[in-house]
Amino acid sequence: MPSYYVASDIGGTFTDTVVIDSDGGVGRYKSSTVPDNPAQGVLDTLELAAGERGVPLERLLADVEVFAHGTTVATNAMLEGRSRKVGLIQTRGFGDTLPIMRGFKATGLEEDEIKRFRTLVKQPAAVPRRLIAEITERVDYAGRVVCPLDEADVRRAVRELKDAGAEVFAVSLLWSFANDVHERRVAEIIEEEVPGASVTLSSEFLPRIGEYERTLTTAVNASLRPVLKTSLDSFENTLAKAGLKTGPLLMQSNGGLATFAEVEKRAAATVMSGPVGGVVASQFAGARNGYRNIVTTDMGGTSFDVGLVLDGRPVMSNTTLIGRDELALPSVAVRAIGAGAGSIASVRNGVLRVGPESAGARPGPACYGRGGTRPTVADADLVLGYLNPDNFLGGRLKLDVDKARAAIEEHVAKPAGLSVEEAAEGIKTIVDARMADLVRQVTVEQGYDPADFAVFAYGGAGPLHAFSYGAELGCPQIVVPLTASVHSAFGIGCSDLTMVEELSKPLQTPPGTTDHASALAPEELNATFDELASRARRDLVAAGAAPETISFAKFVEIRFRAQIHVLTVPVEAERITAADVNAMVEKFVEIYEGRFGKGAAFLEGGLEITTFRVVATSPVPRAEFDAGTLGAVGGAEPGTRRVFSGGQWRDAAVYRTEHLHDGLRIEGLAIVELRDTTVVIGPGQDAEIDRFGDIVIQNR
Repeated sequence: MPSYYVASDIGGTFTDTVVIDSDGGVGRYKSSTVPDNPAQGVLDTLELAAGERGVPLERLLADVEVFAHGTTVATNAMLEGRSRKVGLIQTRGFGDTLPIMRGFKATGLEEDEIKRFRTLVKQPAAVPRRLIAEITERVDYAGRVVCPLDEADVRRAVRELKDAGAEVFAVSLLWSFANDVHERRVAEIIEEEVPGASVTLSSEFLPRIGEYERTLTTAVNASLRPVLKTSLDSFENTLAKAGLKTGPLLMQSNGGLATFAEVEKRAAATVMSGPVGGVVASQFAGARNGYRNIVTTDMGGTSFDVGLVLDGRPVMSNTTLIGRDELALPSVAVRAIGAGAGSIASVRNGVLRVGPESAGARPGPACYGRGGTRPTVADADLVLGYLNPDNFLGGRLKLDVDKARAAIEEHVAKPAGLSVEEAAEGIKTIVDARMADLVRQVTVEQGYDPADFAVFAYGGAGPLHAFSYGAELGCPQIVVPLTASVHSAFGIGCSDLTMVEELSKPLQTPPGTTDHASALAPEELNATFDELASRARRDLVAAGAAPETISFAKFVEIRFRAQIHVLTVPVEAERITAADVNAMVEKFVEIYEGRFGKGAAFLEGGLEITTFRVVATSPVPRAEFDAGTLGAVGGAEPGTRRVFSGGQWRDAAVYRTEHLHDGLRIEGLAIVELRDTTVVIGPGQDAEIDRFGDIVIQNR
């Protein structure tokens, strides 16, 4: 019997699914997202997959061996204010930790918002002050109890929070990562006072230094757990009723998969669940095609996401930025702006703006004919001639050119005094410039030269716009993978079971130290890593991983003494020796000076290890992907279509799937219409089809 490996990604506008057959064939499917019932969008794509294979949906699902999933539930709940009300319990004297924040008013804002100084204010606290209670207790930095826990005070606090409307509880006490005895007792008291209440302890969920970040992340996780659990339970039940026999896995922000049961406890670790899939897929495709340095660019219906693959590995961040909050959770580093095919264009005070507001899946762009009346990037692409109105979603959705023109004329062309075509090109130019600016922020502003990177363009709209923003950056190649329209889902299908365990255990070297192993005892480092590896192994085995398949990667966060920010340093040695400690410090200096300039390091001042991290992975069963996608010959001659480009109408060659073959060269201006996306090769560019079906665009 055939077996299938399925991965899905639910976006704001479209739901993408990849079905990999046991022989390695990759099927790509898209359907409109159903906001009120996300599982339905997935089932719609699976109906397409079943129909293509000539089997009933129930039969297809019964033969699925692995089902992996990416979700925006936690992200949307946080951004839209639909998370649960949290009752936060903190050490007496520290109840203002969240309202004070870090004092940075610009965190999470786009550049044009930062410039509006009159309206630049801090975001609302994640937990309002009325839902924060202080209790009497104190543990010092070494884990010593200096003030016993006042249990009567805890009971008072819990009752007050419950009466104030708290639906779930978070506990974040001072230095609890050094000694969790008080937090564990608080959890017991909460259960006694509010039986069955959901409780998140910072010492269990995030045992790391940084009072504000730890408290914020713990509170956010507590608020998201019930929302994610409800959604995942509904999703799993819906698919089970349709015939799925295996338990689904969920993508995490760190680029790995976890079981629904495990990830429910770490809901905040899923806020980048969808976007990181595209980075993982680009890493996979890059390794296959020989690209070690990649800028990943994902243009969907609502946002534009950018990440980096550096020397064959996704660039990671110690934090996860969601909205205007920075969570203390490691994630694949992805930056995003509100620039997608559904981004709405408008004229304000005579200035044309595009996004961040989006038309979403319902009603969507005006050209979808679902009731939308405001112009979007997709409407502009259609009016300019880049999109074929009869070939959208493989012809399943007919686009209405007249409605697109009417929306642009009313809301952009007339107010700006432009023709409809000029207004449409203005919309496209602005959104392309915004995307190029974000790529520059991720590369140039971080010390990387775009000329050293290939751009991978994917998402429903990325292949259409990449010829413009990619050329502006000066990158040598723009690669549109064959899986472009479902690239994030494909990446989810390429991922492994992953568990991250970390612990803050500050260790310092005295100023002037040259033999760092004398202050950072190898046996203490090994013991800490062993403890974390044991926890991670336990959780992976509970998720179904075979112990012999589990591998570990170790990292430390290091900073110079008296500095605030840390850098992550990999630890390669299986058992750390004195020589390995000194090598680790040398690696830290190398990374530090690479970021801040030669000579910036100051070892004479001493350094500090703040946090230990272990990343444990176990491979998920999957088929070997078929590398031979295209043959050596193509079909008939391409057609032509009029496209408005550079202020005038031009003839563009139009290629379809049947025209493509390995080694085919295409001279721009040209359009490649695949059944699930549209690729544009601009004037002054050439493209070649490689043996994997990827389209590689280069400037002449």
